Amino acid sequence: MSGFWWVLLIIVLILFPMSMLKPSVRQKELIRLRDKARELGIKVDVVPHRVNDEIKLEGAGYRWLRPADAPPLAGYLCLLKKEVGRDRGDLVFPNWQLASGKLDFLSPKQQTNLGEWLDQLPDDAFAVEWGSATLALWWHEREVKLDLEALNASALALLGLKN
Repeated sequence: MSGFWWVLLIIVLILFPMSMLKPSVRQKELIRLRDKARELGIKVDVVPHRVNDEIKLEGAGYRWLRPADAPPLAGYLCLLKKEVGRDRGDLVFPNWQLASGKLDFLSPKQQTNLGEWLDQLPDDAFAVEWGSATLALWWHEREVKLDLEALNASALALLGLKN
């Protein structure tokens, strides 16, 4: 092999790993989605979150935070999407099981609104948490074409906040 081919091979071996640093189309779409979420005031977490000793949520967590001066909401609940062959709590909404907490702190109107909000969630959503200061959606971000503005508006209305 001539010197030209050796030099070309070395250049290819050096440059090839650098091409792997370029984000894929899906990664670019996720970046755009997460940036849009941040612009809307949604906090995005991609680190695992432990609900209790048995439940660990791994995916992307989109959190709607109430202002610090807003009165805290009473109670806490964690809903998990029903999976075939797994029973993780009482079925409280179609396809959603109550894994932790209770629904009784929500008024009937809030429960109805929560059920409607759950219907708007992407198909790959797998958990929802409602706490004293936050509402969180956990999902795998497969539907990057999600109408985030509509979801944001309904989440803020659910929390009693204006958009």
